[in-house]
Amino acid sequence: MAQDLSQAKDHDFSLKIPVELVLVPVTVEDKDGKLLDNLQKDDFEVREEGTVQNLKLFSTDPFPLSVAILLDRSTDSRTQSTIKETLLPLIESFSLFDEIALFEFENTTDKMQDFTFDKDQILKAFKNISLKGSPPPVSGGPFTGEPGINGIPVETGTGRVSQPKTLNVHIDDAVFAASQELRRRAKERRKVIIIISNGQNAPGNRNSYESTMESVLTSDIVLYGIGQGSALLGRKFNTLTKYADATGGAVFYPMKTSSFSDSYQRIAQMARNQYVLGYVPPNDVQKVTFRRISVRVKNLEVKVSNVRSRKGYYAIPRL
Repeated sequence: MAQDLSQAKDHDFSLKIPVELVLVPVTVEDKDGKLLDNLQKDDFEVREEGTVQNLKLFSTDPFPLSVAILLDRSTDSRTQSTIKETLLPLIESFSLFDEIALFEFENTTDKMQDFTFDKDQILKAFKNISLKGSPPPVSGGPFTGEPGINGIPVETGTGRVSQPKTLNVHIDDAVFAASQELRRRAKERRKVIIIISNGQNAPGNRNSYESTMESVLTSDIVLYGIGQGSALLGRKFNTLTKYADATGGAVFYPMKTSSFSDSYQRIAQMARNQYVLGYVPPNDVQKVTFRRISVRVKNLEVKVSNVRSRKGYYAIPRL
């Protein structure tokens, strides 16, 4: 029965796309961050390696989503408490046509729930997660290194504190694992990664950023982040920003519990309501090659503040 439901949902949204097309999902925002949804094909210009492309496909149809949610086990206890408080708004931000999978990660990545349309199953999987984060940062600045001797908590003027846990978070590996799961989902579905993390990426990832980006881009995945902890301090340079910018996604930095719910809604709206531009790539390649893409709105009458799109794709030699 679940399989029949999945097939029916994919069929309702099916869009036949020639395999040779390069697809570029695009999000356009005004100065207030509001999505602009009334643009037409002729309003856009797409360039590959600096050369303007002839658009063969333009679609504004809402796609069903395949969403992989990645939870960073190392986020502080305050963040984890807020996540648990906002579980229902997170799940309810997606429609009945969207399938969701849940992963948690630190130095390893564990799948807690495979892709499902059943929101109750996702909520149950969330509740089964045993998150053990570090204490929230101390006040007075970005320094979070509480004093300790050989790992033993010591007394300070403000009370008993413990030594900070060694950074052991592998974001590249987590994103790579999620991308491998998403690449097996139906082609007609829009593939999304949502990662809730402090954005700190430890050395020692088995998968490099470059190889992970290749996996993400070849699977047409867009990444969105919920930045917490140290990510709030280094917004422009953390790992979440690198992945979001490269894929056409965005990172949000909610401070209050209510802001988390707003961020979930914005991510779902952005992921679902994108323009899809498609063109036939100009040249055959002899080996796998990264090709840069840029998108702009050329209609000067439209007040555009931000155009989000992936920064390129990996061209694969044709057989």
